[in-house]
Amino acid sequence: MVETAEAKLLEVQGATKAFYGHTVLDDVSFDLDYGEVLGLVGQNGAGKSTLVKILTGAYQPDGGRILIDGRPTELPDIRTANANGIAEVFQELSLAPNMSVADNIFIGNIPTNRIGLVKTRAFHSQARELIRRFGVSIQPHDLVQDLSIGKRQIVEILKAISKKPKLLILDEPTSSLEEDEIRILFDFIAELKKNRFSIIYISHHLSEIFRIVDRVMVLRDGRKVGIYDRNEIDTRQLIRLMINQDLDAFFGRQAGMSRNDPVLEVRNFTREPYFRNAAFTVNRSEILGLAGIVGSGKSELCQALYGVIRLDSGEAFLEGNPVRLSRPSDAKREGILFLPENRKTQGLFLNDIVRHNMIACVLQKVSRRGFLQPRKIRDLAEQFVKRLDIKLRSLEQIVRFLSGGNQQKVLVAKSIALEPRLIVAMDPTRGIDVGSKADIHRILHELTDSGMAIIMVSSELDELIHMCDRIIVMNDGRITDEFPRDQFATEKILLAMHQSNEQGV
Repeated sequence: MVETAEAKLLEVQGATKAFYGHTVLDDVSFDLDYGEVLGLVGQNGAGKSTLVKILTGAYQPDGGRILIDGRPTELPDIRTANANGIAEVFQELSLAPNMSVADNIFIGNIPTNRIGLVKTRAFHSQARELIRRFGVSIQPHDLVQDLSIGKRQIVEILKAISKKPKLLILDEPTSSLEEDEIRILFDFIAELKKNRFSIIYISHHLSEIFRIVDRVMVLRDGRKVGIYDRNEIDTRQLIRLMINQDLDAFFGRQAGMSRNDPVLEVRNFTREPYFRNAAFTVNRSEILGLAGIVGSGKSELCQALYGVIRLDSGEAFLEGNPVRLSRPSDAKREGILFLPENRKTQGLFLNDIVRHNMIACVLQKVSRRGFLQPRKIRDLAEQFVKRLDIKLRSLEQIVRFLSGGNQQKVLVAKSIALEPRLIVAMDPTRGIDVGSKADIHRILHELTDSGMAIIMVSSELDELIHMCDRIIVMNDGRITDEFPRDQFATEKILLAMHQSNEQGV
Protein backbone atom coordinates (compact mmCIF):
# COMPACT_ATOMS: atom_id res chain seq x y z
CA MET A 1 0.00 0.00 0.00
CA VAL A 2 1.32 3.42 -0.93
CA GLU A 3 1.59 5.80 2.02
CA THR A 4 -0.75 8.76 1.72
CA ALA A 5 -1.50 11.78 3.88
CA GLU A 6 -4.85 10.18 4.73
CA ALA A 7 -3.31 6.94 6.04
CA LYS A 8 -4.20 5.97 9.58
CA LEU A 9 -1.43 5.89 12.13
CA LEU A 10 -2.38 2.33 13.02
CA GLU A 11 -4.59 -0.32 11.44
CA VAL A 12 -5.04 -3.78 12.95
CA GLN A 13 -6.73 -6.25 10.64
CA GLY A 14 -8.03 -9.59 11.96
CA ALA A 15 -5.57 -10.04 14.84
CA THR A 16 -5.83 -13.59 16.21
CA LYS A 17 -3.90 -15.39 18.93
CA ALA A 18 -4.27 -18.78 20.63
CA PHE A 19 -2.40 -20.55 23.42
CA TYR A 20 -2.43 -24.36 23.68
CA GLY A 21 -5.45 -24.55 21.38
CA HIS A 22 -7.43 -21.91 23.31
CA THR A 23 -8.19 -18.77 21.30
CA VAL A 24 -7.66 -15.66 23.44
CA LEU A 25 -7.93 -13.07 20.64
CA ASP A 26 -10.30 -13.75 17.76
CA ASP A 27 -10.27 -11.68 14.53
CA VAL A 28 -9.95 -8.23 16.15
CA SER A 29 -9.77 -5.24 13.80
CA PHE A 30 -9.60 -1.50 14.48
CA ASP A 31 -7.78 1.67 13.45
CA LEU A 32 -6.37 4.74 15.15
CA ASP A 33 -5.85 8.30 13.89
CA TYR A 34 -3.07 10.70 14.78
CA GLY A 35 -3.97 12.68 17.92
CA GLU A 36 -6.76 10.25 18.91
CA VAL A 37 -7.32 8.62 22.30
CA LEU A 38 -8.90 5.17 22.01
CA GLY A 39 -10.23 3.59 25.20
CA LEU A 40 -9.75 -0.18 25.52
CA VAL A 41 -12.11 -1.84 28.00
CA GLY A 42 -13.19 -5.34 28.95
CA GLN A 43 -13.14 -7.71 31.86
CA ASN A 44 -9.96 -9.53 32.87
CA GLY A 45 -9.48 -12.27 30.28
CA ALA A 46 -11.23 -10.27 27.54
CA GLY A 47 -8.04 -10.12 25.45
CA LYS A 48 -6.79 -6.59 26.24
CA SER A 49 -3.34 -7.67 27.43
CA THR A 50 -2.87 -10.07 24.51
CA LEU A 51 -3.74 -7.34 22.00
CA VAL A 52 -1.32 -4.89 23.64
CA LYS A 53 1.46 -7.49 23.66
CA ILE A 54 0.96 -8.06 19.95
CA LEU A 55 1.18 -4.30 19.32
CA THR A 56 4.36 -4.01 21.39
CA GLY A 57 6.10 -7.04 19.85
CA ALA A 58 5.97 -9.22 22.96
CA TYR A 59 3.63 -11.72 21.20
CA GLN A 60 3.40 -12.69 17.55
CA PRO A 61 -0.15 -13.00 16.16
CA ASP A 62 -1.28 -16.29 14.66
CA GLY A 63 -3.29 -14.38 12.07
CA GLY A 64 -4.01 -10.89 10.80
CA ARG A 65 -1.72 -8.00 10.04
CA ILE A 66 -0.66 -4.59 11.35
CA LEU A 67 -0.30 -1.45 9.24
CA ILE A 68 1.55 1.65 10.45
CA ASP A 69 1.10 4.79 8.33
CA GLY A 70 -0.54 2.56 5.73
CA ARG A 71 2.43 0.17 5.48
CA PRO A 72 2.17 -3.52 6.51
CA THR A 73 4.60 -3.88 9.41
CA GLU A 74 5.92 -6.85 11.35
CA LEU A 75 6.77 -6.37 15.03
CA PRO A 76 8.95 -9.35 16.01
CA ASP A 77 10.11 -7.82 19.29
CA ILE A 78 9.72 -4.84 21.61
CA ARG A 79 12.73 -3.02 20.13
CA THR A 80 11.18 -3.15 16.66
CA ALA A 81 7.86 -1.88 18.01
CA ASN A 82 9.68 1.05 19.65
CA ALA A 83 11.51 1.75 16.39
CA ASN A 84 8.14 1.87 14.61
CA GLY A 85 6.79 4.41 17.07
CA ILE A 86 4.89 2.23 19.60
CA ALA A 87 5.68 2.54 23.31
CA GLU A 88 3.87 1.22 26.39
CA VAL A 89 3.66 2.85 29.82
CA PHE A 90 3.09 0.09 32.33
CA GLN A 91 0.72 0.09 35.31
CA GLU A 92 3.59 -0.71 37.67
CA LEU A 93 6.05 2.19 37.57
CA SER A 94 9.60 1.27 36.56
CA LEU A 95 11.38 4.39 37.80
CA ALA A 96 14.52 4.53 39.96
CA PRO A 97 13.36 6.61 42.96
CA ASN A 98 16.85 7.69 44.09
CA MET A 99 17.72 9.13 40.66
CA SER A 100 16.75 12.46 39.14
CA VAL A 101 13.88 13.09 36.75
CA ALA A 102 16.34 13.62 33.87
CA ASP A 103 18.22 10.39 34.70
CA ASN A 104 14.97 8.43 34.68
CA ILE A 105 13.67 9.95 31.45
CA PHE A 106 16.81 9.03 29.50
CA ILE A 107 17.92 5.93 31.41
CA GLY A 108 19.36 3.48 28.88
CA ASN A 109 19.59 6.27 26.33
CA ILE A 110 21.77 8.90 28.05
CA PRO A 111 23.84 10.88 25.50
CA THR A 112 27.61 10.42 25.71
CA ASN A 113 30.62 11.85 23.94
CA ARG A 114 33.11 9.98 21.76
CA ILE A 115 34.93 8.42 24.72
CA GLY A 116 31.77 7.38 26.54
CA LEU A 117 31.49 10.18 29.12
CA VAL A 118 27.98 11.36 29.94
CA LYS A 119 27.02 14.71 28.41
CA THR A 120 25.25 15.90 31.55
CA ARG A 121 24.42 19.37 30.33
CA ALA A 122 23.04 18.00 27.05
CA PHE A 123 20.60 15.49 28.49
CA HIS A 124 19.47 17.84 31.28
CA SER A 125 18.76 20.40 28.55
CA GLN A 126 16.81 17.77 26.58
CA ALA A 127 14.85 16.81 29.69
CA ARG A 128 14.08 20.46 30.43
CA GLU A 129 12.81 21.00 26.89
CA LEU A 130 10.63 17.89 27.10
CA ILE A 131 9.15 19.06 30.41
CA ARG A 132 8.61 22.60 29.07
CA ARG A 133 6.92 21.29 25.95
CA PHE A 134 4.15 19.71 27.99
CA GLY A 135 3.91 22.32 30.73
CA VAL A 136 4.74 20.01 33.64
CA SER A 137 5.69 21.60 36.99
CA ILE A 138 8.77 19.50 37.72
CA GLN A 139 12.49 20.09 37.28
CA PRO A 140 15.11 17.82 35.64
CA HIS A 141 17.17 17.68 38.85
CA ASP A 142 14.22 16.71 41.11
CA LEU A 143 14.59 13.30 42.72
CA VAL A 144 11.78 10.95 41.71
CA GLN A 145 11.31 9.85 45.34
CA ASP A 146 10.33 13.45 46.22
CA LEU A 147 7.55 13.58 43.62
CA SER A 148 3.88 12.72 44.11
CA ILE A 149 2.62 9.47 42.58
CA GLY A 150 0.84 11.51 39.90
CA LYS A 151 4.01 13.31 38.84
CA ARG A 152 5.92 10.03 38.85
CA GLN A 153 3.36 8.70 36.40
CA ILE A 154 4.02 11.72 34.17
CA VAL A 155 7.79 11.09 34.36
CA GLU A 156 7.08 7.50 33.27
CA ILE A 157 5.21 8.86 30.25
CA LEU A 158 7.99 11.36 29.47
CA LYS A 159 10.43 8.45 29.63
CA ALA A 160 8.39 6.72 26.92
CA ILE A 161 8.09 9.96 24.90
CA SER A 162 11.90 10.35 24.92
CA LYS A 163 11.94 7.36 22.55
CA LYS A 164 9.98 9.53 20.08
CA PRO A 165 6.91 7.29 19.67
CA LYS A 166 3.81 7.98 17.59
CA LEU A 167 1.56 5.80 19.76
CA LEU A 168 1.53 5.55 23.56
CA ILE A 169 -0.25 2.67 25.30
CA LEU A 170 -1.26 3.70 28.84
CA ASP A 171 -2.16 0.73 31.05
CA GLU A 172 -4.22 1.74 34.14
CA PRO A 173 -2.29 5.03 34.54
CA THR A 174 -4.52 6.30 37.37
CA SER A 175 -4.61 3.13 39.50
CA SER A 176 -2.60 4.77 42.31
CA LEU A 177 -3.80 8.36 41.87
CA GLU A 178 -6.26 10.55 43.73
CA GLU A 179 -8.61 12.99 41.96
CA ASP A 180 -6.21 15.97 42.00
CA GLU A 181 -3.43 13.88 40.45
CA ILE A 182 -5.82 12.39 37.88
CA ARG A 183 -6.75 15.92 36.81
CA ILE A 184 -3.04 16.76 36.32
CA LEU A 185 -2.52 13.59 34.28
CA PHE A 186 -5.55 14.28 32.09
CA ASP A 187 -4.34 17.83 31.41
CA PHE A 188 -1.04 16.26 30.37
CA ILE A 189 -2.81 13.80 28.05
CA ALA A 190 -4.67 16.73 26.48
CA GLU A 191 -1.28 18.31 25.70
CA LEU A 192 -0.13 15.03 24.17
CA LYS A 193 -3.17 15.06 21.88
CA LYS A 194 -2.38 18.64 20.80
CA ASN A 195 1.08 17.40 19.84
CA ARG A 196 -0.49 14.65 17.67
CA PHE A 197 0.43 11.75 19.91
CA SER A 198 -2.06 8.89 19.65
CA ILE A 199 -3.00 6.97 22.79
CA ILE A 200 -4.57 3.62 23.60
CA TYR A 201 -5.96 4.10 27.09
CA ILE A 202 -6.71 1.01 29.22
CA SER A 203 -8.68 1.46 32.42
CA HIS A 204 -11.13 -0.35 34.71
CA HIS A 205 -12.36 3.09 35.87
CA LEU A 206 -15.17 3.62 33.40
CA SER A 207 -15.80 7.20 34.53
CA GLU A 208 -12.34 8.06 33.16
CA ILE A 209 -13.26 6.68 29.76
CA PHE A 210 -15.89 9.37 29.28
CA ARG A 211 -13.51 12.12 30.43
CA ILE A 212 -10.52 11.42 28.25
CA VAL A 213 -11.16 9.19 25.20
CA ASP A 214 -12.52 9.98 21.74
CA ARG A 215 -13.73 6.44 21.06
CA VAL A 216 -13.91 3.27 23.12
CA MET A 217 -13.39 -0.33 21.96
CA VAL A 218 -15.04 -3.13 23.95
CA LEU A 219 -13.53 -6.62 24.05
CA ARG A 220 -15.34 -9.64 25.46
CA ASP A 221 -14.06 -13.23 25.47
CA GLY A 222 -11.34 -12.33 22.99
CA ARG A 223 -13.70 -10.76 20.44
CA LYS A 224 -14.37 -7.15 19.52
CA VAL A 225 -17.89 -6.27 20.61
CA GLY A 226 -17.69 -2.87 18.93
CA ILE A 227 -16.12 0.58 18.79
CA TYR A 228 -18.22 3.51 19.99
CA ASP A 229 -17.90 7.28 20.05
CA ARG A 230 -17.87 8.36 23.70
CA ASN A 231 -20.95 10.52 23.11
CA GLU A 232 -23.10 7.62 21.85
CA ILE A 233 -22.79 5.35 24.89
CA ASP A 234 -23.17 5.64 28.66
CA THR A 235 -21.74 3.74 31.62
CA ARG A 236 -24.60 1.26 31.95
CA GLN A 237 -24.49 0.42 28.25
CA LEU A 238 -20.72 0.02 28.39
CA ILE A 239 -20.93 -2.39 31.34
CA ARG A 240 -23.69 -4.36 29.63
CA LEU A 241 -21.50 -4.75 26.54
CA MET A 242 -18.50 -5.83 28.62
CA ILE A 243 -20.27 -8.55 30.61
CA ASN A 244 -23.20 -9.35 28.28
CA GLN A 245 -25.79 -8.74 31.00
CA ASP A 246 -27.35 -5.89 32.93
CA LEU A 247 -25.76 -4.98 36.22
CA ASP A 248 -28.37 -3.25 38.34
CA ALA A 249 -26.77 -4.57 41.55
CA PHE A 250 -23.56 -2.74 40.66
CA PHE A 251 -25.23 0.65 40.79
CA GLY A 252 -26.39 1.05 44.32
CA ARG A 253 -27.28 -0.03 47.79
CA GLN A 254 -30.78 0.20 49.14
CA ALA A 255 -31.16 2.87 51.80
CA GLY A 256 -32.09 1.88 55.33
CA MET A 257 -30.11 -1.37 55.46
CA SER A 258 -28.01 -0.49 58.52
CA ARG A 259 -29.17 -0.73 62.12
CA ASN A 260 -28.81 1.78 64.94
CA ASP A 261 -26.63 -0.68 66.85
CA PRO A 262 -23.00 0.45 67.27
CA VAL A 263 -20.31 -2.15 66.59
CA LEU A 264 -17.35 0.22 66.89
CA GLU A 265 -17.17 3.62 68.54
CA VAL A 266 -14.02 5.73 68.23
CA ARG A 267 -13.38 8.69 70.54
CA ASN A 268 -10.67 11.31 70.11
CA PHE A 269 -8.25 9.17 68.11
CA THR A 270 -5.04 11.19 67.69
CA ARG A 271 -1.72 10.38 66.08
CA GLU A 272 0.28 13.42 65.04
CA PRO A 273 0.87 14.52 62.35
CA TYR A 274 -1.65 12.26 60.60
CA PHE A 275 -4.97 12.78 62.41
CA ARG A 276 -6.35 14.34 65.58
CA ASN A 277 -9.54 14.07 67.69
CA ALA A 278 -11.16 11.65 65.25
CA ALA A 279 -14.53 10.44 66.54
CA PHE A 280 -17.17 8.34 64.79
CA THR A 281 -19.40 5.26 65.12
CA VAL A 282 -20.05 2.42 62.70
CA ASN A 283 -23.21 0.37 63.18
CA ARG A 284 -24.17 -3.24 62.64
CA SER A 285 -25.05 -3.97 58.99
CA GLU A 286 -23.61 -0.60 57.94
CA ILE A 287 -21.09 0.30 55.26
CA LEU A 288 -19.43 3.51 56.45
CA GLY A 289 -17.46 5.31 53.74
CA LEU A 290 -14.33 7.27 54.59
CA ALA A 291 -13.48 9.90 51.96
CA GLY A 292 -10.54 12.28 51.67
CA ILE A 293 -7.71 13.28 49.38
CA VAL A 294 -4.15 11.95 49.67
CA GLY A 295 -2.66 13.28 52.91
CA SER A 296 -6.04 13.75 54.60
CA GLY A 297 -5.19 11.09 57.20
CA LYS A 298 -7.79 8.54 56.14
CA SER A 299 -5.30 5.74 55.40
CA GLU A 300 -3.43 6.27 58.66
CA LEU A 301 -6.69 6.33 60.65
CA CYS A 302 -7.65 2.97 59.18
CA GLN A 303 -4.23 1.57 59.99
CA ALA A 304 -4.67 2.74 63.58
CA LEU A 305 -7.96 0.84 63.80
CA TYR A 306 -6.00 -2.32 63.02
CA GLY A 307 -3.09 -1.52 65.34
CA VAL A 308 -0.57 -0.93 62.54
CA ILE A 309 -0.10 2.68 63.72
CA ARG A 310 0.12 3.34 67.46
CA LEU A 311 -2.08 6.11 68.86
CA ASP A 312 -0.94 9.14 70.84
CA SER A 313 -4.35 9.13 72.55
CA GLY A 314 -7.94 8.02 72.10
CA GLU A 315 -10.42 5.31 73.03
CA ALA A 316 -12.19 2.52 71.11
CA PHE A 317 -15.30 0.57 72.12
CA LEU A 318 -16.49 -2.64 70.47
CA GLU A 319 -20.18 -3.30 71.12
CA GLY A 320 -19.93 -0.95 74.09
CA ASN A 321 -16.84 -2.55 75.66
CA PRO A 322 -13.48 -0.72 75.79
CA VAL A 323 -10.74 -2.39 73.73
CA ARG A 324 -7.03 -1.81 73.13
CA LEU A 325 -5.93 -1.85 69.50
CA SER A 326 -2.18 -1.55 69.98
CA ARG A 327 -1.19 -4.17 67.42
CA PRO A 328 -2.81 -6.19 64.62
CA SER A 329 -3.13 -9.26 66.85
CA ASP A 330 -5.29 -7.19 69.23
CA ALA A 331 -7.60 -6.15 66.40
CA LYS A 332 -7.83 -9.68 65.01
CA ARG A 333 -8.66 -11.08 68.46
CA GLU A 334 -11.46 -8.54 68.81
CA GLY A 335 -12.94 -9.47 65.45
CA ILE A 336 -11.56 -6.59 63.34
CA LEU A 337 -10.05 -7.57 59.97
CA PHE A 338 -8.07 -5.33 57.63
CA LEU A 339 -8.38 -5.62 53.85
CA PRO A 340 -5.20 -3.86 52.63
CA GLU A 341 -5.10 -1.69 49.52
CA ASN A 342 -2.13 -3.47 47.93
CA ARG A 343 -2.91 -7.16 47.59
CA LYS A 344 0.50 -7.98 46.11
CA THR A 345 2.71 -6.56 48.86
CA GLN A 346 0.39 -6.51 51.88
CA GLY A 347 -2.32 -9.12 51.47
CA LEU A 348 -1.40 -12.29 49.59
CA PHE A 349 1.30 -14.93 49.45
CA LEU A 350 1.68 -14.64 45.69
CA ASN A 351 3.98 -17.62 45.26
CA ASP A 352 1.76 -19.94 47.30
CA ILE A 353 -1.37 -21.78 46.22
CA VAL A 354 -4.96 -20.57 46.50
CA ARG A 355 -6.12 -22.82 49.34
CA HIS A 356 -3.12 -21.92 51.52
CA ASN A 357 -3.88 -18.22 51.10
CA MET A 358 -7.54 -18.73 51.99
CA ILE A 359 -6.83 -20.44 55.33
CA ALA A 360 -3.98 -18.15 56.43
CA CYS A 361 -6.16 -16.37 59.03
CA VAL A 362 -8.08 -19.46 60.23
CA LEU A 363 -5.52 -22.18 60.84
CA GLN A 364 -7.21 -23.15 64.12
CA LYS A 365 -10.55 -23.57 62.36
CA VAL A 366 -9.11 -26.10 59.87
CA SER A 367 -6.87 -28.02 62.26
CA ARG A 368 -7.30 -30.61 64.99
CA ARG A 369 -4.87 -31.16 67.84
CA GLY A 370 -2.30 -29.05 66.05
CA PHE A 371 -2.59 -30.84 62.69
CA LEU A 372 -4.15 -29.32 59.59
CA GLN A 373 -7.16 -31.23 58.24
CA PRO A 374 -6.99 -31.44 54.41
CA ARG A 375 -10.72 -32.09 54.05
CA LYS A 376 -11.68 -29.05 56.15
CA ILE A 377 -9.23 -26.91 54.14
CA ARG A 378 -10.66 -28.12 50.85
CA ASP A 379 -14.27 -27.65 51.95
CA LEU A 380 -13.60 -24.10 53.18
CA ALA A 381 -11.70 -23.13 50.04
CA GLU A 382 -14.33 -24.62 47.71
CA GLN A 383 -17.03 -22.74 49.61
CA PHE A 384 -15.32 -19.40 48.95
CA VAL A 385 -14.51 -20.22 45.33
CA LYS A 386 -18.22 -20.79 44.73
CA ARG A 387 -19.40 -17.90 46.89
CA LEU A 388 -17.09 -15.34 45.24
CA ASP A 389 -17.19 -16.90 41.76
CA ILE A 390 -13.38 -17.19 41.65
CA LYS A 391 -12.11 -18.31 38.25
CA LEU A 392 -9.23 -20.78 38.61
CA ARG A 393 -8.01 -24.12 37.32
CA SER A 394 -7.76 -25.70 40.77
CA LEU A 395 -7.16 -24.90 44.44
CA GLU A 396 -3.51 -25.81 43.80
CA GLN A 397 -3.03 -22.91 41.38
CA ILE A 398 -0.35 -20.39 42.33
CA VAL A 399 -2.04 -17.09 43.24
CA ARG A 400 0.44 -15.06 41.17
CA PHE A 401 -1.00 -16.57 37.98
CA LEU A 402 -4.61 -15.56 38.68
CA SER A 403 -6.05 -12.42 37.10
CA GLY A 404 -6.07 -9.26 39.24
CA GLY A 405 -9.79 -9.59 39.92
CA ASN A 406 -9.48 -13.19 41.04
CA GLN A 407 -6.47 -12.37 43.23
CA GLN A 408 -8.57 -9.71 44.94
CA LYS A 409 -11.36 -12.23 45.52
CA VAL A 410 -8.88 -14.60 47.17
CA LEU A 411 -7.82 -11.73 49.45
CA VAL A 412 -11.46 -11.06 50.36
CA ALA A 413 -11.99 -14.77 51.07
CA LYS A 414 -8.90 -14.85 53.29
CA SER A 415 -10.17 -11.84 55.24
CA ILE A 416 -13.76 -12.95 55.81
CA ALA A 417 -12.95 -16.60 56.60
CA LEU A 418 -12.49 -15.58 60.24
CA GLU A 419 -16.08 -14.22 60.31
CA PRO A 420 -15.09 -10.84 61.81
CA ARG A 421 -17.42 -8.31 63.39
CA LEU A 422 -15.88 -5.43 61.43
CA ILE A 423 -13.88 -5.21 58.20
CA VAL A 424 -11.75 -2.19 57.33
CA ALA A 425 -11.64 -2.35 53.52
CA MET A 426 -8.99 -0.20 51.82
CA ASP A 427 -9.82 0.26 48.12
CA PRO A 428 -11.24 -3.29 47.88
CA THR A 429 -11.90 -3.06 44.11
CA ARG A 430 -8.84 -1.12 43.00
CA GLY A 431 -7.46 -2.15 39.62
CA ILE A 432 -9.96 -4.93 38.86
CA ASP A 433 -12.51 -5.35 36.08
CA VAL A 434 -16.15 -4.39 36.39
CA GLY A 435 -17.42 -7.97 36.71
CA SER A 436 -15.06 -8.78 39.59
CA LYS A 437 -15.93 -5.43 41.15
CA ALA A 438 -19.62 -6.36 41.06
CA ASP A 439 -18.87 -9.72 42.71
CA ILE A 440 -16.97 -8.03 45.55
CA HIS A 441 -19.72 -5.41 45.96
CA ARG A 442 -22.23 -8.25 46.20
CA ILE A 443 -20.29 -10.14 48.86
CA LEU A 444 -19.79 -6.96 50.93
CA HIS A 445 -23.53 -6.37 50.83
CA GLU A 446 -24.18 -9.97 51.85
CA LEU A 447 -21.82 -9.57 54.79
CA THR A 448 -23.61 -6.48 56.04
CA ASP A 449 -26.99 -8.19 55.52
CA SER A 450 -25.75 -10.85 57.96
CA GLY A 451 -24.90 -8.17 60.56
CA MET A 452 -21.25 -7.36 59.85
CA ALA A 453 -20.04 -3.74 59.84
CA ILE A 454 -17.69 -2.38 57.18
CA ILE A 455 -15.54 0.74 56.98
CA MET A 456 -14.72 1.35 53.33
CA VAL A 457 -12.10 3.60 51.74
CA SER A 458 -12.06 4.05 47.97
CA SER A 459 -10.16 6.26 45.55
CA GLU A 460 -13.41 6.38 43.53
CA LEU A 461 -15.97 8.65 45.15
CA ASP A 462 -18.67 7.19 42.90
CA GLU A 463 -18.01 3.79 44.46
CA LEU A 464 -18.52 5.14 47.99
CA ILE A 465 -21.74 6.83 46.89
CA HIS A 466 -23.04 3.62 45.34
CA MET A 467 -21.99 1.35 48.22
CA CYS A 468 -22.28 3.19 51.52
CA ASP A 469 -24.99 4.04 54.07
CA ARG A 470 -23.02 7.04 55.37
CA ILE A 471 -19.87 8.85 54.30
CA ILE A 472 -17.57 10.77 56.62
CA VAL A 473 -14.96 13.12 55.19
CA MET A 474 -11.43 13.69 56.44
CA ASN A 475 -9.58 16.90 55.67
CA ASP A 476 -6.15 17.89 57.05
CA GLY A 477 -6.25 15.11 59.64
CA ARG A 478 -9.73 15.92 60.97
CA ILE A 479 -13.18 14.49 60.36
CA THR A 480 -14.90 17.56 58.98
CA ASP A 481 -18.22 16.40 57.51
CA GLU A 482 -20.73 13.58 57.60
CA PHE A 483 -23.32 12.71 54.91
CA PRO A 484 -26.20 10.27 55.43
CA ARG A 485 -27.26 8.40 52.31
CA ASP A 486 -30.24 10.62 51.56
CA GLN A 487 -27.87 13.62 51.40
CA PHE A 488 -25.24 12.11 49.08
CA ALA A 489 -24.22 14.59 46.39
CA THR A 490 -20.94 14.28 44.50
CA GLU A 491 -20.30 18.02 44.37
CA LYS A 492 -20.90 18.55 48.11
CA ILE A 493 -18.67 15.64 49.12
CA LEU A 494 -15.88 16.74 46.77
CA LEU A 495 -16.07 20.25 48.21
CA ALA A 496 -15.83 18.85 51.74
CA MET A 497 -12.78 16.81 50.73
CA HIS A 498 -10.96 19.91 49.45
CA GLN A 499 -12.22 22.62 51.77
CA SER A 500 -10.39 23.27 55.04
CA ASN A 501 -12.58 23.12 58.15
CA GLU A 502 -10.79 23.65 61.42
CA GLN A 503 -13.86 23.00 63.55
CA GLY A 504 -14.70 19.50 62.32
CA VAL A 505 -18.12 17.97 62.84
